[in-house]
Amino acid sequence: MSTVVGIVLDCRNAARLARFWEVALGWQIRAYDEDEVAKLAAIGRTPETDPMVAIDSPDGTVVFHLQEVPEPKAGKNRMHIDIPLRDEAHLNELFRLGATVVAEYDGWRTLADPEGNEFCVTVPN
Repeated sequence: MSTVVGIVLDCRNAARLARFWEVALGWQIRAYDEDEVAKLAAIGRTPETDPMVAIDSPDGTVVFHLQEVPEPKAGKNRMHIDIPLRDEAHLNELFRLGATVVAEYDGWRTLADPEGNEFCVTVPN
């Protein structure tokens, strides 16, 4: 049996989009150690401009990676994430960070992150 250990989302600006997904998932952006900062510096980058940002699940078993790619998103996602909202404040924070409503259904919504990547949320009661 296989286990999912990582999910990768292609994007235009990994460091900026990571904050959105950190809040959406309730996970934590992985901290940068001195070695990682040095590797980034060697390619002219910093943690604020990192082209590959990792967000770790609370139990550390799954990593959500944001990976910069040169081409823009084109068309509908072929796969998406479903997120149970903690409460109305969680939804409002996603909107504040740039989420937009794609569609609304009974009990759930399809949203898009600031770069247009779709995901679904269950609406809190």
